[in-house]
Amino acid sequence: MRKLSIILFLSLFASSAWACDICGCQLGGYSFGILSQNPTHFIGIRYNQSHFEAHIDNQSIPDEYSDDTYRTMELMGRYVISKRWQLSAIVPYSINSMDGNSQKTEVNGIGDPILMGYFNVLNTSSENFRDLNHSLLVGAGLKFPVGTYDAAENDVLINRNFQLGSGSLDYILSGIYTVKYKSFGLNLEGSYKMNTENDLHYRFGNQLGVSAKAYYALIQPSYSLLPYVGMTYEQSEIHTDEGFKQVNTGGNALLGTLGMQAFVSRIMLMASYSIPITQDYNTDQRSTIESQQRFQLGVVFNIPSKSSREIML
Repeated sequence: MRKLSIILFLSLFASSAWACDICGCQLGGYSFGILSQNPTHFIGIRYNQSHFEAHIDNQSIPDEYSDDTYRTMELMGRYVISKRWQLSAIVPYSINSMDGNSQKTEVNGIGDPILMGYFNVLNTSSENFRDLNHSLLVGAGLKFPVGTYDAAENDVLINRNFQLGSGSLDYILSGIYTVKYKSFGLNLEGSYKMNTENDLHYRFGNQLGVSAKAYYALIQPSYSLLPYVGMTYEQSEIHTDEGFKQVNTGGNALLGTLGMQAFVSRIMLMASYSIPITQDYNTDQRSTIESQQRFQLGVVFNIPSKSSREIML
């Protein structure tokens, strides 16, 4: 099995498989959307799709390109243990498609599931007659090595970030702060994932994700609408293979987002669309990697818990 670094090096001079090494399942956040400040159990399904374009400017042979699309269907849920403690989980099923002039391939299957525990530091939504309410959750969790991480084609290992999983047990820290004044609100989220080395001695760089969403809650007797606008910053450190830094890995991007959430009885529908505002990926002089549009659709069914009153925004 060839080393990924050899594949990337040869791709500069001959036709071979190549795709961006910052894309795919290894770059992303763990947000559940803007949730009720009164915690409820929930279970839901969410679809995410993102697209990346990669290009190599070869001098003596035709240039190479790869258009990569990452589709993920996530089963997600939350269980409220008490007023202070919650458990959340995400189980992804991914379909990753590579469409390039030197390689066309697709991998699909279960990815790496995530389990998070949250502590509710403060929540004023249970206090009556308040115009200003806010809540703060802090959490920690694990990403488990379940998805395939060593898939190969023609005896050559497929691009690391194109794999369904990372093959490593990773650690996640997270925080969620929501403040609401009458019908206007602000949701702030941050996560930091500390990655470990897998048994192939490959280690994805640690990853940071931060988002801010400003929203307006339009509450009606039979439904509620929550349109929002926001920004997301994501950053990944350079990957290593047997301790050596890998070319064309890591980088950062700032994305703008428009979204809508609708609440009908106990059902929440969600949709969002994101486009990059700025991006700076760690590429060599001949390579270009660009993040394109992303979108998300989902449905969540809320289940009242002992710690919740009626669902409020």
